[in-house]
Amino acid sequence: MSQMVESHLPLHVPQVEGLIIPSRTRGHVVKMVDGNTALVRWEHTQSGVFILLLRLAQSLYFDCDREVIVTLDLLNRMMSFNQATCFALMDLGNSMNARETHITGQMQKIDLVEIICNLVRNLSSNPSNARVMSLVILILAKMLKCSPSHVTAVALKSNVFDLSLKTNSFDVGGTSSSSDSWLLSGRLAKMLFLDSEQNDSSYPLSISVLELTEQLIEAGVENDVVLALIVFSQHILVNHEYWKYKARHVRWEVTLKVLEVLKKCIVSVPRSQKMGEIIWDMLLCDSSIHNTLFRVICRTAESLEKLYVSRLWEPTEIQGLEAAICSVLDILSIMLSDFSKDFSSGSTVFHQAMMSSTKKPCPIVTSMISLISHFRNPEIQVGATRLLSMLCIIGDHSPPYLFGTSCFGPEDKQIADFRRSVYNVLSEQFLWNENLFVAVLKLLTSAARYQPAFLISVLDDKGKAEVLEALLQFAKRSDDLINSNPRVWLNVLNFLQALWQGASQYTDILKQLRSSGRLWKELSKYINIIAKTKPFSFQTLYKMEAQSLAYKYQCQAVILEIVACDMFLQRKLQLLNQKPDLSKEGIENGGFSGNVAKELCHFKDILSLSCDQSILGDLIQSSMSFDYDNEVTLRAKIAASLFAVHVMGKLATGDAGSLSVSLSKKIHVMSKKLSALPAFTELAAQYSQQGYSGGKELDLLILSDLYYHLQGELEGRKIESGPYKELSYYLLDSDFLQSYRSKSSEDLFSPADHVYLFNTLQIKTDMGLDLWKYSQWKPFESIGERMLICIQEANLMLLLSSSKLSALRAVVSVLSLNQEESTEDKSPTKREMSKQLNPSWIDHICRCFHSTLKSLSPVFYSSETILHFLAAQVELLLSLLKSNYKMIPINKHLLVLETSALGLRMLNDFIPSVAAVQRTMKLLLMLLLSSLECISFNLHSDNIGITEVRNTCLRLLPVLCNCLGNSENYALSLTVIDLMIKHCLVPNTWFPILQKHLQIQLLIQKLRDKDSLNLVPIILKFLLTLSHVKEGAEMLLISGFFPSLKLLFEKPPQHIWGLGLSVITSMIHSLGESSTYLDFIDSVINYFFKEKVYLISFYLNNPPVDFASDDRPDRKRARSQKRQTTLSSLKETENTLVLICVLAKNHRSSWVKAMKETDSQLRERSIHLLAFFSQATSPLLCPPLLKEEIDSYRNPSFVRSRNAWFALSALGCVPHSRSFSDISNKTTALILEDQSTENTTGGGSSTYFADTVGVQIYKISFLLLKYLLLEAKGAAKRAEELGFVDLAHFPELPMPEILHGLQNQAIAIVTEICDANKIKLIQPEIQSLCLLLLQIMEMSLYLELCVSQICGIRPVLGHVEGFSKEVKLLIKATEKHAFLKASMTELKRIMSLVFPHLSKAERFS
Repeated sequence: MSQMVESHLPLHVPQVEGLIIPSRTRGHVVKMVDGNTALVRWEHTQSGVFILLLRLAQSLYFDCDREVIVTLDLLNRMMSFNQATCFALMDLGNSMNARETHITGQMQKIDLVEIICNLVRNLSSNPSNARVMSLVILILAKMLKCSPSHVTAVALKSNVFDLSLKTNSFDVGGTSSSSDSWLLSGRLAKMLFLDSEQNDSSYPLSISVLELTEQLIEAGVENDVVLALIVFSQHILVNHEYWKYKARHVRWEVTLKVLEVLKKCIVSVPRSQKMGEIIWDMLLCDSSIHNTLFRVICRTAESLEKLYVSRLWEPTEIQGLEAAICSVLDILSIMLSDFSKDFSSGSTVFHQAMMSSTKKPCPIVTSMISLISHFRNPEIQVGATRLLSMLCIIGDHSPPYLFGTSCFGPEDKQIADFRRSVYNVLSEQFLWNENLFVAVLKLLTSAARYQPAFLISVLDDKGKAEVLEALLQFAKRSDDLINSNPRVWLNVLNFLQALWQGASQYTDILKQLRSSGRLWKELSKYINIIAKTKPFSFQTLYKMEAQSLAYKYQCQAVILEIVACDMFLQRKLQLLNQKPDLSKEGIENGGFSGNVAKELCHFKDILSLSCDQSILGDLIQSSMSFDYDNEVTLRAKIAASLFAVHVMGKLATGDAGSLSVSLSKKIHVMSKKLSALPAFTELAAQYSQQGYSGGKELDLLILSDLYYHLQGELEGRKIESGPYKELSYYLLDSDFLQSYRSKSSEDLFSPADHVYLFNTLQIKTDMGLDLWKYSQWKPFESIGERMLICIQEANLMLLLSSSKLSALRAVVSVLSLNQEESTEDKSPTKREMSKQLNPSWIDHICRCFHSTLKSLSPVFYSSETILHFLAAQVELLLSLLKSNYKMIPINKHLLVLETSALGLRMLNDFIPSVAAVQRTMKLLLMLLLSSLECISFNLHSDNIGITEVRNTCLRLLPVLCNCLGNSENYALSLTVIDLMIKHCLVPNTWFPILQKHLQIQLLIQKLRDKDSLNLVPIILKFLLTLSHVKEGAEMLLISGFFPSLKLLFEKPPQHIWGLGLSVITSMIHSLGESSTYLDFIDSVINYFFKEKVYLISFYLNNPPVDFASDDRPDRKRARSQKRQTTLSSLKETENTLVLICVLAKNHRSSWVKAMKETDSQLRERSIHLLAFFSQATSPLLCPPLLKEEIDSYRNPSFVRSRNAWFALSALGCVPHSRSFSDISNKTTALILEDQSTENTTGGGSSTYFADTVGVQIYKISFLLLKYLLLEAKGAAKRAEELGFVDLAHFPELPMPEILHGLQNQAIAIVTEICDANKIKLIQPEIQSLCLLLLQIMEMSLYLELCVSQICGIRPVLGHVEGFSKEVKLLIKATEKHAFLKASMTELKRIMSLVFPHLSKAERFS
């Protein structure tokens, strides 16, 4: 047994200053050195490690390198053992820092971080200290990982790297630096170089420096030290391969470590506010970095295989090389994925280097193609495949003059090897390497989308197509893959979709796929399975089930997109099949070859899939329901707020734990903003009144109470209204985790690839959650874990909802194609498609829409996925409405109106700048417009449900008026309002609502806004409807519409003149003949017929009419060539004449008074234009210009007349491609003397557009006759007042020959129409035309009577006989048409006045 001793006095420990053994301390004698000296082990609370730290902290023994190295090595080993030891060492000073000595009574405190930082600072840059420096930096890096904020603060305070005199490196103008800065002076670089030659230990200085750099980057530290270390890491990356190494494998250890740092830099760029741009510019523009990376990967599979049999390479070196290759491939893939389409001046250097075909020893593309064949290391295969996928995208988006296409044109042998490797991967019966299999499929998909020539060369092996065969064989396992591994099946489908989307380039490949009946059966089977999937509750799904279901919905989306592509191709094939005169070459150029009829047989399965009602119904049922649980997202926000409040309290006490520096800063900023809120100040005042002291303690108390309030809400107990509720709202809205959201890139070509998920791995890293159990934060570990669980649930919800959204959009695509093709194609198949659309689906869609709306919350941030899903639901409803509008009953339309109103009312509460909100509102308005058009059509034919329709529309009006506050959908909202009040409501109901909710002043102000010129036609059309009501006309008059219109007419947009006149005309008509509005009438006449008289003359000369006396043929032809107009111009002429007629009739005295000097010219122009229409001897060139006109040109004639202007319009109303000479050659001999015969057999075929132009001509003729008749009536009234006819002032009237021409045209057209429709009912628009023509005939006869009586002109006998014969035919033709009875009675009466003797003889009356 050892001898026991006890101290009677305090004993000083030799060589450890300040350490004292207290009196009465017992000890064991370990060894007797001599009679007076012994080695004693005292029973004291101080740890032996604490004594080592004290010795290390003192500068007395710094020359004892051996002891320092051994101590540091011991500390490093202890820290490497586990994280708990590292925390214990860092906390050693805190647990034993208060030792009061009996002699001095002083307190002693030590900090391991300070000790290490002082060692770093005080060590000289002597190469002999390299090992000590390496150990010190390595220990500092390990402590930095445990406590980033504390270590960073101490390191900066200690100025470890002597950068105190350097200015901010982020300031471009900063150039001053310390001359003693060993980090920047090159002395550290020299130390690294010498250390690599001499160091045979496991602590290379370069790896230690890189480890520290990596930890600083991961901690989110942004300062000059980190930037300097990053630049120094670049120096290591570029130069380390040229250093000499005592142990050769160390070279690859350094390579891997510097590549790891490089990857950390790239990953940190999006989160780095200051250094991100600097780092990225360095990576993209520094060719030395590029060349270093390329030297690692520019190898072939053959060269790697040779290393295994080389005596010059050790196995550890080969492993290091292959690991470095994997790391570089990963780095380059990340860089390309982040900037795959960025070809700015800053990124061109990198992209050019990547795509260069002159790289040595081989281009990168060639190297990647070769490395995919390196089956000895699957990780290299996966990395090379991923990088080659990105290079395909880069090659497609690259300017050809920069990179060319040679890089994707490998030699035949390389293609053969690559094809063999792809085949070997795809033909594996078991997925021994799923990542490699999926990577190869993504590569094929990328090539199909961006490098079709490369893909064709890979797939086409002299007709063998082994790769396709392997893929088809794999597809036979779809039954197993659907349930076991839908992710793999999704990538197979993505590749097939890429082939169908590029069908014109993959004709032969698609032919082989179509010939596989198995493939179509598998696709159809999968759709049936997923369509019958029962609705689910997210809470009942496990994580793996949710992910699997998300992949299944994505698979459904891709299959339906393939179906949609195939339907589109089928339509093209049918069009080609309908044109037998097409050459084989023409068919091939269209993307198809061979017998088109034969290829059509391959579409049976797909067509049955797209037309089957049960399948479509199941798809709609399964896709429409939106199972987004907003509570899941809310719980994630509450959990994040709970975590933030907890950290705020910790930071207030100076304890940042293992949180990263960046996360600590974010929460610290949040804490400052939170404490500055009025609610926080109010709570502080309340607590102070209750006797609590102020300052930090009060803030901590408020944070503690807020924490427990949030915890209660997370557990289901709502926070009552008050200050704490306001603070919780702030925390939920601030959402500090938004910076961790990033685009999901797990599947590059996935339908749901645009979903943004929270990066839980990065959140966990920044929290340092794995280290909480070793520190004082261990009791609070559940807080962080609960937040991560909630965030993961929110991610799964987003992924699942986004996947279902993609499936719904695909259903919309298929139905839209059904609808489009059913309107164009009248084949039995397409008619069947239209019948299959079930109106009952509307009920289900509307219910699902209401359910989805409930998921929206304007208080908190709502996922855009909800808005996108709403938009897709509306799109589907809109598609059903368009394709089935005739079959949908009125009650379904009422349901659509109610649904749209509910959606618009709720979306108006959201931020209008959100693009998803704008799009959804636009679709809802389009849905309203479509439904109202159907309703207005049905209301004219059926009064069922009219009361319900009107009540619903009245409830909608205030909502639509609110939508006018949204500039994006202003035009659409106003159009819907216009349609609604025009066709579905009566004025006494809608006008009070508009008067209350519509801001008419703002509406009229937009007429003056130069930025709103595109809205002018829509606004004027609405104001025209408003002006039909007297109260509306008065509102426009009071609101200053006419001054705004005059300002608009100074530089009017195209086709605005007629609309503006229409509004003024309607106002005049609605206001009536009251003297109250005489000033307005006088101002209108003065403006239009004095200030703008040139415009009146212009439109009364449309088309240009020139009655020159020169009748030479060349002169006539020249005049004919000038007679060209447009349908829009003809409508402008009509509107001009309507205004003239209203003024001349309703305000005669004002009109006569104002027009004394110009009325004669106005009548002459009117007569000249009427004479031109009366002759009808040559066609009027009026080509279709607008989209609506071109569409109507493609539709058949609705009048079906071969007489007068309808015959001429068929020749003149053709597109510009047909010249005037072609038209005039067909009409040289066209006359109207025998209009009842088929005298236009040589003319062109009539169209809907041509008939529209013909009807427009007769509308203008009617208005011209009306105006001239008003003038004649005015003259007759003056004659009655005077008692005689004043011929000197009698108005000009048309010659009888002009009137006879119009009469003959009216008789011929009406007789032809009535004879052609003896049995069937005449359509309403044709009835209106017949009534218009009979009115023209009646007014022309009145004018003829006036002319004959005033001028004493007797009817010509030949004309009377011909007229009598034609009238008999007219009377006989109209007998069976009741709608013409009243008009014929009036016509007979006027004929009896014009031809009294003939009337008695022929019995007209």
